[in-house]
Amino acid sequence: MRLLKYPLDIHNKQVNALAALGPYIILVSNDGHVMAWKQQQLIDTAFDKVMIKDLKPEVSFKVNQDSAGDMFFLTGDLETLYIGSEHRLWGYSDWLCKDTNSINPVEKMKNKLIFECKSPNTITDVKYDINLGIIFVLSSNENKILLFHHKSFDKLSEIPTDKMSKPVTGIVDSTGQTFTVMTSDRSILVYQINSTGTHKLVHKLTQHVQMYPLHYKISMSPQADILPVINSVKGVPNNATSCTTLLDRNNNYRVTKTLVTPSSNGCKVLVYSPAFYEKPNKKKGTTARYNLVATSGSTDGTILVWNTKRMKPLFNALQVSSTAINDMSWSQDGFTLFAISNDATLYTFAFQEKDLGVALPQKEIKSLQELNKKLPKLEEPLVEQIPKNLSENVKLEESSSTASIPNDISRSITGKKLSKKKKTNNQNNSLKTIQSTSMEFNTPSYTVPRDLKRKPKETTSNNVALGSKKQKRELQPIDFLDTNLLLPNTSFSRVRLATPKIRSAFKYSPTNNPNLVLDVKNGSGNEQRPTIVKLTSKVLDEDQVLFQDFIPKLITICTAGDTFWSFCSEDGSVYIYSDSGRKLLAPLVLGVSISFLEACGMYLLCLTSIGELYCWNVEQKKLAFPTTTIYPLLNPTLRYSDDILTRAENITLCSITKKGVPLVTLSNGDGYLFDKNMETWLLVSDGWWAYGSQYWDTTNTTGLSSSKTNADTSGSNETNINEIVSDIKNDNQSIINFLERRTNDELNRKGRIKNLQRFARTILMKEGFENMEEIVTLSHLENKILISIRLEESEEFSKLMMVYCIRLSELAYMDRLDDVFQWLYNDISVSSTDSTFAEKDFRMNLLKKILIACGDIRQVQRVTTRYAKEMNIIS
Repeated sequence: MRLLKYPLDIHNKQVNALAALGPYIILVSNDGHVMAWKQQQLIDTAFDKVMIKDLKPEVSFKVNQDSAGDMFFLTGDLETLYIGSEHRLWGYSDWLCKDTNSINPVEKMKNKLIFECKSPNTITDVKYDINLGIIFVLSSNENKILLFHHKSFDKLSEIPTDKMSKPVTGIVDSTGQTFTVMTSDRSILVYQINSTGTHKLVHKLTQHVQMYPLHYKISMSPQADILPVINSVKGVPNNATSCTTLLDRNNNYRVTKTLVTPSSNGCKVLVYSPAFYEKPNKKKGTTARYNLVATSGSTDGTILVWNTKRMKPLFNALQVSSTAINDMSWSQDGFTLFAISNDATLYTFAFQEKDLGVALPQKEIKSLQELNKKLPKLEEPLVEQIPKNLSENVKLEESSSTASIPNDISRSITGKKLSKKKKTNNQNNSLKTIQSTSMEFNTPSYTVPRDLKRKPKETTSNNVALGSKKQKRELQPIDFLDTNLLLPNTSFSRVRLATPKIRSAFKYSPTNNPNLVLDVKNGSGNEQRPTIVKLTSKVLDEDQVLFQDFIPKLITICTAGDTFWSFCSEDGSVYIYSDSGRKLLAPLVLGVSISFLEACGMYLLCLTSIGELYCWNVEQKKLAFPTTTIYPLLNPTLRYSDDILTRAENITLCSITKKGVPLVTLSNGDGYLFDKNMETWLLVSDGWWAYGSQYWDTTNTTGLSSSKTNADTSGSNETNINEIVSDIKNDNQSIINFLERRTNDELNRKGRIKNLQRFARTILMKEGFENMEEIVTLSHLENKILISIRLEESEEFSKLMMVYCIRLSELAYMDRLDDVFQWLYNDISVSSTDSTFAEKDFRMNLLKKILIACGDIRQVQRVTTRYAKEMNIIS
């Protein structure tokens, strides 16, 4: 390796950005002076083939900045350069002069002001996706990302972020699938993008990331499988260590490796080499493949080059500069690293093959990119019908967030006719999206009537030990003006839930179409100053009012379905409108405050503060099932006390599926659904199964899944089960998987993970618990099968039945296996007569697949042979 340290002759100016484009390395100073050198000329100078005094830039010109401030951003290609400050962005076409006899004059170039923002708004980052041909401009204060076409400079679209999520820097995907934004609220937003500017939020990572007001330079791996996250903080705030974590996008963005950088102020520059390397190990006879990552801190001048296979610095240029490194860039072949320091010094690190390894050809990198998880194709919005373009999955902006299944494939439906047509074509594919808005809540009242009899508290002695249990607080009695005004449903309710706080103004918008915005401005709650509710649509940057209404009450929650909008007032009135603003129903008066209001498809779910659950079919204008209560879910017997009011578990999610199935999760991690046929709640996920089931939480979010298999399992059957379980694991739309992940999150939050691991090591060794694991596993599988029937998920049901029957065959449970076969062969209890489960062909085909999969297991061949002959599989 050779190092060339070349001070630039720009007279006390700074260089904040550089870029390696083709055979050139381009720099821009803070006053707009652009210089470009041939990379090979710098490399030859580093190896003493060219004298340093002979170094001259191939291209040099001055940006017409018009007092726009310092230049911080530089990107582009050999045709167009994009140069920007914190308030303006220019595009310079034909910047590369073909005439080698003279330096390219400014007059020969075509420049255009692409974007300009006025103070206090600033540009925090500019990125260029060469695959999509899109320029991303991150703007703070307004908190949005603007998308421009790379040639015409026309604005394609914009991505708004939350009010508190200031976009700091962006990361471009080398395959052109995603665009990642790191925000000031320590979260990471991953958007799916296409060439037309259509976008969709596919992931929101809540990594603890410390972002300073700097201009960061970050890039992804050339295979596009690793997302780097700089300044990820671990530990308590007073004793935290900053490091860089590498997230695997193919494994739900889990942390795969960690780089502990020596800089105390965190990392500012992290650039992946565009090459992929390999180096043979002659002693072991193996070949190691790896990436190279160059990092530098925000204040020191140290440059580190990391080998991602060893996770140790391959090269350490300690204090190579007395000032901070502002930017770095690799050459396309991956053997030269260029860096620029704050004192305007250009560093050229010229490596050789023996230093870094052999760079694989680009075809090999392309083949590795094909192995990445593919995202479904984005649907293009129909601009001419935007007023009716409602999505099935909505979120509450500015003051709330949407909890939905990760990697959800949201489908935009335009208009009522298209909506019905889509339902006909996809009648077997149910939308598995569930949603729950979270916001600030008022605590429920603890007041009771004064004349209500209760057991007096026992007097405590004076010599009570210091470690005694803390006494519960006294209930606060109040006087009622008249007994006729005493409402039994509120004053004597067994359930009292928190209610949303009343906000002065908030907005509600569909996820896939931010152009539709329901704006609510609360008044004084009376006729003197009513509340204004207005639905607007943005078409070509113009606001068009679709409908408006005045309500003499205070509005708390909003939601939307396929073809309707709904919101509720503080006193428990529910209003339902069509897309055009026509009232579909007279206001529904419930007489008590509402805690949850959710919609999906044609169903509207409402949970009142006293625990009453309503579910309406808005299309048919009737109740989907009789009114029920969530009181049985709150485990009141577990919290039994002599007090009148007792505390129970909190509701962390209340939502509904497209088929009208209510879902509820609690703070203890348990998940439930309401069976309208049985008119009772069913348990979906329970923390107990995490203790012993081999197939608990197939998404592996907390690592609780067991990888053990039965000792008698044959290789083919084990492979068969693993393939099916992998398919279930990759089903990110599964409601059962989603509820199990929430259970794992609660177990992790309460610190019960260590107890589970200790339990797994000790309980199976005790007498009487030898076969506990297989029993709990079968119980867990049976419950998932029954729930998939209630959710009418035929595909998930088929996969679970396959795994369940293979496990029964391996364990030689012949009677139970025969019972399952009779269940499939004769009849199956389903939740609706028109369901897929009621079709005989579906059950026969599933039974045939199960018989073939279990046919090689000898101990159950008496059972499988009988059914195989009956179905003419064998003669």
